[in-house]
Amino acid sequence: MKAVHGLSNKISVNENNLIKESYPYVNKYLDRINEIKVYEQLSNMKNDFIIIPYKWEFKNNKMISVTNFYQSAITLHDTDICVNKMKSIIKIISKIHNLELLDVKTFNPKEFSEFFIKNTKKCLFDLYFIKNKVDLIITNYWSDNSKPVFSHNDLVKGNFINFKKGWKVIDFEYGMYNHYLFDYASFVSESLNKKRWNVFLNLLNLSSSELNKINDLILFQNYLWIYWASYMFEQTNEQVFIDIAKEKFENLK
Repeated sequence: MKAVHGLSNKISVNENNLIKESYPYVNKYLDRINEIKVYEQLSNMKNDFIIIPYKWEFKNNKMISVTNFYQSAITLHDTDICVNKMKSIIKIISKIHNLELLDVKTFNPKEFSEFFIKNTKKCLFDLYFIKNKVDLIITNYWSDNSKPVFSHNDLVKGNFINFKKGWKVIDFEYGMYNHYLFDYASFVSESLNKKRWNVFLNLLNLSSSELNKINDLILFQNYLWIYWASYMFEQTNEQVFIDIAKEKFENLK
């Protein structure tokens, strides 16, 4: 794995172990108890498309997890995301959605977005022009009466690694039940250049109503992650969060 870094956790590598230690300001919006429930259940499932920690503990307001570290692995940061890779990722997302977990929470878009809005002194970009539309998306989030599916919810390039037998997904911090189109929207928003969005969306063979829904979820996520980046910038003063917010804002245009 060519680079090891984290935005939400302190990450270190000790021999063949990758150790993550959470920051307290991240614990305020991530449900670590829910995360542990996810790890406990995933660890008892046999599959070849996800990697989770083999050790974890939440103590003294700090989440510490230990995962096997694969030195030779690459992430999507290290390669072009061609159509074949997109097809592989679609299959992986579908497999994740078919996992059945018990007593795991369901994503609440209003509650989650309001945390960052209320706990950010000033958003890095003025989002007033899109606020009413986002509010409507949140209001109508479950209006299609779709059944929530277990979802990853944070499909950035760094959460896909490839070694030995193909692509796998890591980092289920945000894992919970969600709308079945959220993960696909997450991959579009988080991992694809805007010029490639339609290539990926065409591979999903969505109906017109589904296409409208996924575009709403893409917009919502760009809006959400701008506020997330603003919150994280105020906590850390790190330039990377300004860069993330700028990228997401460009996606809104």
